[in-house]
Amino acid sequence: MHSRRPETMESLPALYTIFQGEVAMVTDYGAFIKIPGCRKQGLVHRTHMSSCRVDKPSEIVDVGDKVWVKLIGREMKNDRIKVSLSMKVVNQGTGKDLDPNNVIIEKRRKRNIETGSHLTLTAQTLRVIQARGQGTHQKTARQQRRSTRRSTRSESSKSAEGG
Repeated sequence: MHSRRPETMESLPALYTIFQGEVAMVTDYGAFIKIPGCRKQGLVHRTHMSSCRVDKPSEIVDVGDKVWVKLIGREMKNDRIKVSLSMKVVNQGTGKDLDPNNVIIEKRRKRNIETGSHLTLTAQTLRVIQARGQGTHQKTARQQRRSTRRSTRSESSKSAEGG
């Protein structure tokens, strides 16, 4: 039996580092990329493969392809390190960073927080969520008024036909 020492965060590249990795596996939801210099693989989710919509990651990459990626997330989950990568913020021909200030990545992370994908809430985020909730209630009330008008019209047209 091999005694494998667990991978540590320190052995991974720094956050927002760009590197070229090899595609190890392609799934319906993305591709796993070998991270050079360590045994770990990172996931490029299909939403981070291209600025265009990707339905089938296998149409974008194949096992063994070399791709440029940016490390956009690292977290410990259930005693395992989860590494998130992005291809869409790196020019695949040159390896040049297309999002040097990490605006696209931070905007997405902020949106995830606002929609409840993460449990970290700030007072400002909470106000945004509450404001969105109020907008939903207004829309519901508007739809309710429309349906009331429609039912009133249909009842008046029935009485006109029958009368």
